[in-house]
Amino acid sequence: MAHDAYVRQLISRAKDGTIPPQEVKQIAQAVTEGRPGRELYQRLYAVARAGGPAYEPLIATYLIYPEDPEVSALAVQVLTAHWRVGAKYRKQIIELLGSPEWDLDDDAFIAAVSGAGAILHDGFDAELLRALLRLAEEGRGEYDDDHMRRIAVEAIARALGASHAELTRLPEGVTRAEWSQGLLRAARDRLHEAARQP
Repeated sequence: MAHDAYVRQLISRAKDGTIPPQEVKQIAQAVTEGRPGRELYQRLYAVARAGGPAYEPLIATYLIYPEDPEVSALAVQVLTAHWRVGAKYRKQIIELLGSPEWDLDDDAFIAAVSGAGAILHDGFDAELLRALLRLAEEGRGEYDDDHMRRIAVEAIARALGASHAELTRLPEGVTRAEWSQGLLRAARDRLHEAARQP
């Protein structure tokens, strides 16, 4: 099979679960040895999907990856949303929440906002919650601030236990602004409550 065709099929084979463990190991080895070429994203995806959490150390090395922010975003999504081990990497998530200059299209930043919500859903972290609150309330001072604020509010909602359905379908008679304000109040209350505990 030609190399390009192999790479194209990699993602669908990973989704189908038809990549055998030995091949996953070979793909991971190629990535580790720095031979993935342009297909780093596809190869990491295949390793994460077909190889599972056994490959956490490899995926984690790409959390901060200025050469390709989409690869960084993939690593964040895998570790926080899929494998639920994001708390181990909170330092990197906080770094990405700072909108690094190399993340030109906000791929890694948006993944980090969502990832912070997943981490907070699994356990309290005052610094992460404060970072999300700051984004939700103040934005980043850019043209797309409303969009960024909304993403931060939705991450806070997930942190507080909202389901996907609750994020897409608001309660009867409640505006998005009212819903958002209620969530931000609940998040601030959670921070105050945590500060009062010994």
